[in-house]
Amino acid sequence: MQFFKLLGLGFKNYFKGINFLITHKLYWFVIFPIIIFIGLYNLGHYFEALEWTISYDLKHNIGEIETVNGLIWMTLKIIFYDQLYYMFTKFTMYFVIICLAPVLAIVSEKIEEKLTGNKYKWNFFQLVKDIFRAMKLNLRLILIEYAIVLIFILIGTLIGGVTKYVLVSVIPILIGFYFYGFGYIDYINERRRLDIPQSIHFVSKHRGLAIAIGSIFSICFLSFNYVFIKFDTIAIDTNSQILWGSLLVVTFILASVAPLLAVTSATLSMHELVDLSKNQYALKKEEDEETKKDGESIE
Repeated sequence: MQFFKLLGLGFKNYFKGINFLITHKLYWFVIFPIIIFIGLYNLGHYFEALEWTISYDLKHNIGEIETVNGLIWMTLKIIFYDQLYYMFTKFTMYFVIICLAPVLAIVSEKIEEKLTGNKYKWNFFQLVKDIFRAMKLNLRLILIEYAIVLIFILIGTLIGGVTKYVLVSVIPILIGFYFYGFGYIDYINERRRLDIPQSIHFVSKHRGLAIAIGSIFSICFLSFNYVFIKFDTIAIDTNSQILWGSLLVVTFILASVAPLLAVTSATLSMHELVDLSKNQYALKKEEDEETKKDGESIE
């Protein structure tokens, strides 16, 4: 029952988050996900183009390769660029969370401030620390997630049929829901001064919330990725172009807004769960006013 209650909490605050961002004029932060999202996808497809070019050269100009070392070198280049393409497309959601760490941390702080009046002193070294924490945590989540996924894939190859499809295609997506949601909840846990093991323990006890946050975020990205790939294969008639072109624009907007909504839902939900106004590490309103007075007196 607790699981479904937390699941509903996360979904509810996604919709509540839309109104919250508009009301408090925080929607302009969507500029950053758009820039990073476009950059990562273009970089991934740049590596894909390089890999295709090298593969083409190897196929059509193999007779011109004079030594075994030359053939090995060309093959290694294909594998290298193929893996870079795979990394920048398959892991895009993790890279978005990592690259947006400073922005999403600021957005989460501003949401908490609107909710509770809490403020946090800006510190460059703390910002760097937050970025490295996000990188460390998400790289750790990538390794854990794909270790689990690999097990299901191995089992699926032995079974076959519909069960194989579920194990290889469906379950990995569901597992991803939890890990992506984890990354967003950790922004708040970091301000609560929970270390990574403590954050892992907290999220494991509130996995329903993590899955809710990660699911909407993932579905938005996966929808755009599907339409993006499908768009190159559709018929060239006008109606199909208009339909799929519209879907491409809509899913791109959803994918761009998704990180902002995810961190908003995570912050709103965590406030309901743990009452962020009681965070002893936050700078309270009275303390903030005293700090300003002290600064004015020094001047």
